[in-house]
Amino acid sequence: MPFERERLLVWGRLSALSLVDQSLASSAGFVVNLLLARWMAPEVYGAFAVAFAGFLFVSGFHNVLLLEPTSVMGPSRYLGSLPAYFRSQIAVHGILVGALSGVLFVAGLILWKKAPGIHLTGAVLGGGLALPFLLLAWLARRMCYVMRRPGLAIQGSAFYLGSVVAGLFVLAYLGLLNPFSAFVLMGFGGLVSAGLLVLRLGLFEGNSAGGTRFRWFPILQENWKYGRWLIGSALLNPAVSQGQVFFIAAFLGLGAAGVLRAMQLPSLLITQAITATGLLFLPVLSGAYGRGAIADMRHKAMLLSVALAGISLCFAACLAIFSSRLEQVLFGGKYAASAGLMPILALVPVVSAISIGYSMALRASQKPQFDLLANLVAAPVALLSAFFFIGRWGLGGAASSMLLGFLTLGAVTIVWFLKGK
Repeated sequence: MPFERERLLVWGRLSALSLVDQSLASSAGFVVNLLLARWMAPEVYGAFAVAFAGFLFVSGFHNVLLLEPTSVMGPSRYLGSLPAYFRSQIAVHGILVGALSGVLFVAGLILWKKAPGIHLTGAVLGGGLALPFLLLAWLARRMCYVMRRPGLAIQGSAFYLGSVVAGLFVLAYLGLLNPFSAFVLMGFGGLVSAGLLVLRLGLFEGNSAGGTRFRWFPILQENWKYGRWLIGSALLNPAVSQGQVFFIAAFLGLGAAGVLRAMQLPSLLITQAITATGLLFLPVLSGAYGRGAIADMRHKAMLLSVALAGISLCFAACLAIFSSRLEQVLFGGKYAASAGLMPILALVPVVSAISIGYSMALRASQKPQFDLLANLVAAPVALLSAFFFIGRWGLGGAASSMLLGFLTLGAVTIVWFLKGK
């Protein structure tokens, strides 16, 4: 009994630290986008928002081909030689993401030659430069979790948040703030944050560097074998959550894309908190499944969904009442005409919360194929509705399309869960 209590205390502490780190990481993205939306003209911020949506699209592939395999294979197959395994994953990261970054940078140069004056050119160039370093910071944070050192991940996230926010104020003061400089600053923050974590983990110190060695290509093959079935989800999920930004930019211009992204920021913060909470409870649901307590797992999943849905609904109700005032506080009235979008977009985390418990239960039950099926259904709904709704209702149509996509995603997830009874 004392041993069980001690183990619960340890896991409770690790979970709390993980939640703090997730909060810091989410806050970093929120604060950066908030400051840029407040300080930049809508069309300039729209260029950043489009390039950032592209970054999130690429990060989905990075997640399934690097982060997820590192989390799964590292503890199960390489527990006695994690430093060498991590070094191999860093090499894989450098090759894959470095090549992709080069492609984006060349695309930015071509765009600069064709249309040197548009803001999107600088955003694409800056995004290409920042991509490998931002994703390296994500990989380093995941290594901290594998080694059960979430406190170290907190240091990296806090350093990134502090340095990037301070840098944004300096750039704004000097009159140098634009999409290109913002991405370069974020890339620099990611590089220094990743370097700090790698040094603290001791991956390249004496014994670690000279011990077991793995070749990067077999590790890449192993990553591919694990993640290939998740690539479909990585390709389709951004269509549900980010496709509307690209449609808005194409139909209504970069300024409208900037407005949509700005009005989406409060709901994005809550959505990220819901996802982080779901991942925090995933080990609990996995433990119940491993013990054969299927009914208990399903009961906990439903309780998790109900609790988070209630919190999200309260958040949406508050936005419906105070959206105009919140827009004034966040953006100083710049987007006052579009403040009514906030309550519509706030329904997205409500839908996500309703299905999050069921989603985590399906993952715990080792049924990841549900994710691909749900996205296969939801992505066409989101893209087709975006095409028709934006043409008819503009920004309101984009918000409605986003909500419809998440409703479809959640409905398929819940149906799959109920079928497993």
